[in-house]
Amino acid sequence: MYPRTDELLLLLAGIMLLGFIGEIAFRKKRIPDMLLLLLIGILIHYSGIIPGVYISLLRQLLGFVGTIALILIVFGGLLKLDLQKFGHALSKGIWIAVADLLFVIGLLTPLLYFVFKLPLLISLLISTILSEAAAPFIIPLLNRIKINEEMRHSIEVETIFNSVLNVIGALLLLSIIDQQSSLVGVVGIASYLFGSVSEAIVLGGIIGIAWLIILKQASAPHYYIATIAVLLGIWGVSDYIGASPILAAFVFSIIIANSGPMSKIIKLSGIVDTAQLDYFNQEITFILLTIFYVYTGILVNIFDFHALLFALIFVAALVAIRFFEIYAINGVTKWFGSDSMLVATFVHRGPTVIVLLGIILTSNPAIFSSFGNIIFYTVILAILAGSLSFTVISRKYANSAVGVTTNTIQGENANTQLKQQ
Repeated sequence: MYPRTDELLLLLAGIMLLGFIGEIAFRKKRIPDMLLLLLIGILIHYSGIIPGVYISLLRQLLGFVGTIALILIVFGGLLKLDLQKFGHALSKGIWIAVADLLFVIGLLTPLLYFVFKLPLLISLLISTILSEAAAPFIIPLLNRIKINEEMRHSIEVETIFNSVLNVIGALLLLSIIDQQSSLVGVVGIASYLFGSVSEAIVLGGIIGIAWLIILKQASAPHYYIATIAVLLGIWGVSDYIGASPILAAFVFSIIIANSGPMSKIIKLSGIVDTAQLDYFNQEITFILLTIFYVYTGILVNIFDFHALLFALIFVAALVAIRFFEIYAINGVTKWFGSDSMLVATFVHRGPTVIVLLGIILTSNPAIFSSFGNIIFYTVILAILAGSLSFTVISRKYANSAVGVTTNTIQGENANTQLKQQ
């Protein structure tokens, strides 16, 4: 039995409308759209209202949709790192984002490898995936309280750049796992990584500069569509020649997102209007993430209590690692000062983890079947732990001075603009 066109259109329309409902729920009731859509997917799973043939079709499309979503997450994240807006907070936020990955990978990996006896590469992969700091949950929380403006911007940059690093690290590890049978020892892996990374940097750099020159010369109204097309093309070419697709897209995105400084280097006048690029990127990502959230909810088994127990341990470890990380950084830099405890509550995981979970399902189903439910539960429990701890710690902070109206608008805008990260 093949799906009918009219039924497929109804299914797609339903999923897109669910995303719109999620937006309304956040604005009206402060219910995160990701959690609502995951819950809807779970209800669909256990009600059986969608025939299995459509579920299978969605599964076949998941890898393709996920790849585009990850490309846009990286591109959109780099478009938002505006030096003019963030100033000195930009470098601080980037360093904190790097520390997020290093601390989680450095401390969670030994736990998974030595205590839970998981293979090293699997331990590294899970740790990298769970190193996210979820902007759609953290930024709205920041906007509810009075806090130093530079601190606020630093955390914004952290959450944005963290997702970019999170995607790059996880996809590099997945490529190594996929190539593991053909790679012999550490030398083989190192050689593969060097070739893949170097080719990606060259490819992304050359195409990025060439496209920047084209954008300067061709004043076309729909340049943002063409730019996304070039990004997709870079991924396809990189994958074909054996370079790292995500790194090539990363390098290309850096060049386009920083068109001003790059134009000065290569002696071009003017800059690219990244606002249009950012808006178009957000609209596409909204649709893709809606599909991912609902379908992930359909796939998970909420009655896997063994996975729930493991997730509780994982979240406890992530909370401890976050507190250790923030206080260690503050001990060296004094960046957080009296806000250290508050910043340490941001253990939320979210969209990037869910998308990577979908990529794992299509690229390595064995890993998904073993760890998919654990990672899903870890995301839910981390959001709960972060929100509860923030509620307790933030009591000593006054509400934002801008009042309910302006603060609500800012929080909603932050959620809308950053939910893809």
